Amino acid sequence: MKPGCRLAPTLVFLLLISACSLSPRRVEQVDARIAQSRQQALSCAAERVDRCSENSPLLAFSAADISNGNHHITLLDAGESALMIRIHLIRAAKHSIEVQNFILRRDDTGGLALNELLKAAQRGVRVRLLLDQMFTFSDIEYLVGLTMAHANFEIRFYNPSFNKAKMDGRDWISAVACCFRRFNQRMHNKLLVADGLVGVLGGRNIADRYFDFDPQYDFKDRDVAVYGSTVKQMEQSFDLFWNGPRAVPVQHLRDVAKELLREPDPGLGTYQPPERLLPLLERLGDEGLMRKLFIEPAFRVERLEFYSDLPRKVAYPEGDGNKDPTRALLTVLREAQHSVVIQSPYMVLSKDLRRVFGELKQENPEIELVFSTNSLASTDADSVYANTHKHKKRYVKKLGFEMYEFKPYPQDVAGFFPRWPLLIEEKSRGLTSQSAPPEDDSVVNPAANKSMPRIGLHSKSFVVDGKIAMIGSHNFDPRSEDFNTENGLIVWDQAFAQTLEALIRRDIEPQNSWVVAMRPDEETEKELSRKYGDTIEPTYDAYYYGSTSAFELIPGKEVVPPGSVDFYRNYYSVGSFPGVVKTRRQLNVLLLGSIFGFLEPVF
Repeated sequence: MKPGCRLAPTLVFLLLISACSLSPRRVEQVDARIAQSRQQALSCAAERVDRCSENSPLLAFSAADISNGNHHITLLDAGESALMIRIHLIRAAKHSIEVQNFILRRDDTGGLALNELLKAAQRGVRVRLLLDQMFTFSDIEYLVGLTMAHANFEIRFYNPSFNKAKMDGRDWISAVACCFRRFNQRMHNKLLVADGLVGVLGGRNIADRYFDFDPQYDFKDRDVAVYGSTVKQMEQSFDLFWNGPRAVPVQHLRDVAKELLREPDPGLGTYQPPERLLPLLERLGDEGLMRKLFIEPAFRVERLEFYSDLPRKVAYPEGDGNKDPTRALLTVLREAQHSVVIQSPYMVLSKDLRRVFGELKQENPEIELVFSTNSLASTDADSVYANTHKHKKRYVKKLGFEMYEFKPYPQDVAGFFPRWPLLIEEKSRGLTSQSAPPEDDSVVNPAANKSMPRIGLHSKSFVVDGKIAMIGSHNFDPRSEDFNTENGLIVWDQAFAQTLEALIRRDIEPQNSWVVAMRPDEETEKELSRKYGDTIEPTYDAYYYGSTSAFELIPGKEVVPPGSVDFYRNYYSVGSFPGVVKTRRQLNVLLLGSIFGFLEPVF
């Protein structure tokens, strides 16, 4: 082969990318149109240094922490509270608001967040909104309206394929074919910072199902509010992404630019909050409630560290590995002496993580390794679960994990979701959310169709030895390590770590999760039968899909871990996919796991 032939694919790729970008002349036209027509008038008098913001005890609390060198954080486990603090901080900001998210939907809660950000910009606050392009709303006319809404409001998309906001089916196929790795490299970070004083980060995207407002399907998720000097590091991380080469102003996307230059400003119309959000909005002005929810429960922690990937997920030089989220997490996990308790929506462990846990178990066979994750009945991602199911034997038998799969209708759900009675009432009225297309849940819900929303796990946390905790966006899977950018917080504080661990352990209690264990072999079955006779439940089930099974605690029996001499006496098998009423979902998981296992790093 001639040397020039080897360059052909690269040249084609470069030509393709350059052809997708706006020409300099087109950029000038767009920028000129925006400069001429974008709104600049303020709703707040120019002399008001507070920008007509609402009083916030949270901002004052953090300012005091910065002055005193203290660090406080507040766990945000309830979705409604997580939404409240975001809207409160947006209304309280006087200077700047930065929001970075993987997903933002134009449903009830997403629409509210966008409207509040625009109102802050109109008051005179600099608002910057950075979203990953792949799964964010892509209404071209609405994006034009946002762009023209106010000079203080800017929105950028991260890594837009073919320099477009909206992709059709052909675009998806072309992106995979021409530039697989770049297409799959997404910004998974979640972050909000108000005035450089208070930050929020964790697992939540911005949509109804992350804030307990989806009548069909909701996530049990987790965030943390951060006070003190660490917030400046969060702001600096945002700046790196905002100014990076893959963050493109939406007005410079080809389809948005075309609409912006072709049609007059469509405007956004008058916003009217949905009726079901009014009780939340009415409570936001109560400073006493804000203190009670977000300051009084705050932990004064000994030490905390914010971590974030660089914007392009590049390799880190030697000596700089502490800034790499995966390396930082592996370093903490390697220090475990007694226990590691992890919660993630997906259990697809990378080679590095398997090596770390294998070494921990080899060095200390008595170490407790606990992993709380979704069942097929609770997950929203069958393809990822397929890899989980494929490797259950490896996780349970070889690595020694106690693996727990969350139930789609956990018994303690009313304690997890303060809005639970309202969600049931909303579902009974046929209320639906725009969090995802209809076929996402109501049509292909794998669990029994009940009169209540289905629940899935989405939180990403771990606790080591009851002393060190992590909350962030990292899923502890190959995609988080190799493709997505991630961020989070590592906390060295025993009180905080033990509180977080207690929350995870409640999720794995028998009424809320099934435990995954090895099926007893024939000899074990015989021994159990000889020892206990008819007092032991049969472990056979009709869905024999592997050497592991999910197990349910027999009523009245004592909770014991897998491996205990009484485990098979106290638990009975409920099959590989308990709670799943659609056989097609089960077969899809088996097919995906066996045939498409080579795609494990990108699931």
